[in-house]
Amino acid sequence: ARIDAILEAEGVSREPAAVALIARAARGSMRDGLSLLDQAIAYGGGEVREPVVRTMLGAIDRGHVYRIVDALVAADGAALVAAADHVAAHGLSAASALDELASLFHRIAVAQVVPAAAANFDDAARVEGYAKAMTPESVQLAYQIAAQGRADLAIAPDESTGFAMTLLRL
Repeated sequence: ARIDAILEAEGVSREPAAVALIARAARGSMRDGLSLLDQAIAYGGGEVREPVVRTMLGAIDRGHVYRIVDALVAADGAALVAAADHVAAHGLSAASALDELASLFHRIAVAQVVPAAAANFDDAARVEGYAKAMTPESVQLAYQIAAQGRADLAIAPDESTGFAMTLLRL
């Protein structure tokens, strides 16, 4: 909220999802958040847009994460393997993908427990769809697997193998 207020006061155009990315990357540090905000404004040519902030932070595009959850909902193992291959082939960060995946499972769980809170998510419609398609128990398990998979990347033979194994566990 503070970053958004600063951008409003400065008259800087922004997207809520981009501001949320900066806030998450700052991990509670206002100083880090302001530093990232300065970088985002410079990197984005005076605007704070989600795709630009994702690139700047090395964060994975949510579309990749949505395709993973779509494959989970459809129980499509081939699509999960393809998603893992896509991340590896394009040099995307498996750690970032698992962070985004865990964040999405968190939003889904919130939507299941407090449906009114889901309206505040920038991807509310998609989250609500997943909340209906998945059981609360499967969402909790998926969150745990994504979080543990993120931790296991450090001991995996390589990042892409660790990522693929996490998706297969899901």
